[in-house]
Amino acid sequence: MIQKDQWQETMVRNMTALLEPQEAARALILKGSYANPTIQPDTWSDIDSTLVVANGMLSTFFPTLAWLEPLGNLYTFDQSVYAHGGTTRVCFTDFRRIDCTCVEEAHFLEQPIYSAATKLLFSRSPVVDENLARITVGPPTAPQIPSTEFEQMSNQFWFKGMLITNKVMRNDLLIATHLALELIQDLCVLAMILRDRAYNTSHHREGGMGNDFIAQLNLTRHPYTAMGILETVKGCSIQFDTLAQEWMPGYQEHRHPLLAWIAHAQEMYNETS
Repeated sequence: MIQKDQWQETMVRNMTALLEPQEAARALILKGSYANPTIQPDTWSDIDSTLVVANGMLSTFFPTLAWLEPLGNLYTFDQSVYAHGGTTRVCFTDFRRIDCTCVEEAHFLEQPIYSAATKLLFSRSPVVDENLARITVGPPTAPQIPSTEFEQMSNQFWFKGMLITNKVMRNDLLIATHLALELIQDLCVLAMILRDRAYNTSHHREGGMGNDFIAQLNLTRHPYTAMGILETVKGCSIQFDTLAQEWMPGYQEHRHPLLAWIAHAQEMYNETS
């Protein structure tokens, strides 16, 4: 087991020693908090990097995980695919974490580096040497959510609320609970895009803003019983309307037909209990 404090320095050295001798590895760029001398890394800081590979050699590093095996015992991972590359996010069994974006040299300029700071660990690529500073643009800006996408999200939320009520009255608490948890997820998504807009970035090293909203989610906590699930839907509907009004000026509350439906269901349930 490695020391969990300041493990990043050793990992950066090991990554460089592993990749620099390989001709297919054209350049390795350190990004993120560990590349920023003004930020003190801690146990929770990962290693964020971009690996530029020779043209036609992407498959040597992505999506395969084999090249990472000399760095430690892999525990779990996540991958995202882009037009000319992809990102692998790896967790090792001893807690270390690496995010590595792989891109072929010919497409390096098409893959912007979103980081407030970068550090070139090695390069044999004129493309990287000539253009690294120019394309470093800082943290990614907050994604724009089209009004049509928001309206679809809103419509799905209210449809799920109605469906949950029906499932409760059909005594299908399994599906009702599953959908009720989705409502809570929807609330978190809406709160996250509000936070992104407030900070104009989708990259947040620290949480902070949004924690107050999570405290408000206590209003949605109820037992996973028929009546408890219906109360969860009621609480979620109030929260959604509040967040939606903050997101879109002129938004009209949608919860009242659902609340009337729930009240009718609760009355019927009490009569038959």
